[in-house]
Amino acid sequence: MIFYAVPVSNFCTKVEIVLTLKGLSAEVRLPPSGYGSAEYKSIVPAGTVPALVDGDFVLSESDSICEYLEEEYPQQTLLPHTIEDRAKVRMLARLHDLKIEPLIRSLFKHMAPTQRDIEFIETTKSSLSQQLDLLIQLGSFHPFIAGEDISLADCGYAPSLLLAQKMFIESSVDFTFPDKFITWQNELNQHSKVGPVLTKYGLAVDQWIALKRTQ
Repeated sequence: MIFYAVPVSNFCTKVEIVLTLKGLSAEVRLPPSGYGSAEYKSIVPAGTVPALVDGDFVLSESDSICEYLEEEYPQQTLLPHTIEDRAKVRMLARLHDLKIEPLIRSLFKHMAPTQRDIEFIETTKSSLSQQLDLLIQLGSFHPFIAGEDISLADCGYAPSLLLAQKMFIESSVDFTFPDKFITWQNELNQHSKVGPVLTKYGLAVDQWIALKRTQ
């Protein structure tokens, strides 16, 4: 398998966590000539990351990739056993992509000091806090969304919320997780497979933020 990714992408890290949990090896490549380039689109028509090439099969979009890996490589399943619980995990994963991640992504340009709007960051923090409170009502985050086992939803929230924390710290905006999220994050950081992926991702985010400081 070939996995096209960029180090600072939370969506790429979501897929990397799934690959790691399933014990799958993939050759990680940067998109040739950058994502969106004609060269990359000749391989991955969407021109986006992450993307997976498994033999002759090419797939983009992180949720689709994760679902494919779950079905094609069922070892270390990342979906619960019951239909209801699987549906709940998928719902939480969709809420990540549609509600949580866009809030976090809206902070990207504010990492550059010349474009930073503290009022906007504070408003985003408030919206994110409300969404996290809702997530606690909808699912369990103690220790993992699917109970004792890590789920596909955990794989998405883990890098995105780490990214959010680092951006709030950079902006000197106080942000604290609800207690259940603190426990959940600590469990993932200490996990033998997930922890090292998150550590590596955190370093990539630190480098990206350092670069933004110069803009």
